[in-house]
Amino acid sequence: LTTTDISLPTMTSSCSSSCRLMMLLSLLVASIIIPYSEAKVSSGKVHLSGAQTESTLVKFAVSPSSTGKIDVLLTSYGMYENELELKMHIYADEEWPAVKRATLCSQKVRLAQKSLPIVFDYKGMMSDTRPGKKKTDRAEMYTSRIQTDIENPPSGRLEQGKKRKDRSRYFYFLIDDCSLERYNHDDKAPDITFDATILNGSDHLPADEAGIGFLLVLTLAFSGALTMLLLFKLLRTIGGEVHVAIIIVIAACGCNAASSLCELIHRSVFAANGVGSYSLDALSSHFEALSDSFVALILLSIGGGWTLPSDVKGDGFNSESGAGKLMKGVRNPAGSLIDFISSKGVSGSGTGGFVALSLILIHAGLAQWGRTFDDDFDTYHALEHPPGRALMFLRIFLGLVFITGVGMIRSSGRCPPSLMSFLTKFGLVGLSYFASLPGVSLFCKTLPYYQRHQALHWGAAIVQACSLASLTWLFIGNSDSSAYHRLSRVSKDAATDMTADLAASRSGRSISWKFGKTKIN
Repeated sequence: LTTTDISLPTMTSSCSSSCRLMMLLSLLVASIIIPYSEAKVSSGKVHLSGAQTESTLVKFAVSPSSTGKIDVLLTSYGMYENELELKMHIYADEEWPAVKRATLCSQKVRLAQKSLPIVFDYKGMMSDTRPGKKKTDRAEMYTSRIQTDIENPPSGRLEQGKKRKDRSRYFYFLIDDCSLERYNHDDKAPDITFDATILNGSDHLPADEAGIGFLLVLTLAFSGALTMLLLFKLLRTIGGEVHVAIIIVIAACGCNAASSLCELIHRSVFAANGVGSYSLDALSSHFEALSDSFVALILLSIGGGWTLPSDVKGDGFNSESGAGKLMKGVRNPAGSLIDFISSKGVSGSGTGGFVALSLILIHAGLAQWGRTFDDDFDTYHALEHPPGRALMFLRIFLGLVFITGVGMIRSSGRCPPSLMSFLTKFGLVGLSYFASLPGVSLFCKTLPYYQRHQALHWGAAIVQACSLASLTWLFIGNSDSSAYHRLSRVSKDAATDMTADLAASRSGRSISWKFGKTKIN
């Protein structure tokens, strides 16, 4: 274990710094939001061919007993010579699985709710704004505008003769040209760009976002309250000692609150202009990923015996087995990482620093990977995309590592019976966190497709809230709270108890950060 001593500033300077920070954040938010106020709702590029006779423009959810509206402006870079079968088709979610299974364009269009012809009008020779073109390049430009309403529920019955339910419903908007699969005229199909504005009644927010705003407010309030509670404990220890684990839990709670705040602002802007702020939505994803990585680090570390005395952990962590080496690497990720970086790899636990840094970078990478998908809102946990599925498998792997660490402490032969009972419960709670995303995803698959988006958001938020609350209790409880609190150095006041294992893990060399009289271990 490593000791870190940090002296904290006074309450007055802390408050003034917080005020200045809030002013800077407000200016930053304003600078991010303002440039997007005139942006289009959705845009993209389409190129049809014999191999790809159709292209999906956008998917949108419409509320029950409501009428959606779509306004699409298509721009063709050159004449589309055969417009006879060039159309925009609208599909309801009941028919969408059959549309994806169909192999021919002619089979798919028979399942459409609406079929709208596309007729281009010549606009003249204009500047070619496509990527890779020079500023001096010009092209013949043709435009076509399509405006239509989408009734929910749609008229007509299902193929089985059943009446359509009045519920939230996804609609898929595609353009296609079925003649391309019969005649070889791919070279005569020009590039097409589109700008689409879609309304759910009079609102830009799709129906599948209903209730998510309330969830974000709850998450912001709950995570903010935990952050304040932990900060209060931190301020009470000014001039004393604070375990570095508490700092990590504060960061996890703060990042979760910041993620909700950024997403709430993005939603409010999206409701006004149909686009929102890409930057704030991206920040929300990355804050959420940071919170997840911090929670995973804490669980793995405590499961590996971090904050427990060396005589309780036993000799299992000195083992040369693969599990022993791995669990030694997660015993003190924060101290190992900071010492490893500050010494440029000369000292510190390379394994511990690598494990901690890898977990943070992997979560950040998955969050950024999710940004490459054309969705209007955070896709970090979206299991229909590869990043969400990769996160699910990562959680399963980390859960196995976690339960291995807990099992090694319980089987060390030195674990008191009272702590054994606590570790059993803690192991079940930690394992349920790592298994929660796969569990939620399996549960969501049993729900109708139009309910899965909200269910996944609520499930992930509840699991994260429970984990943060549990970790907060773990680090603010007194010595009477549990057997863990009686043995853990987190609740100790004596410096010898707090720093013994840190010094031992450094071969007798103790590293500390000091800020005034406050010490963070």
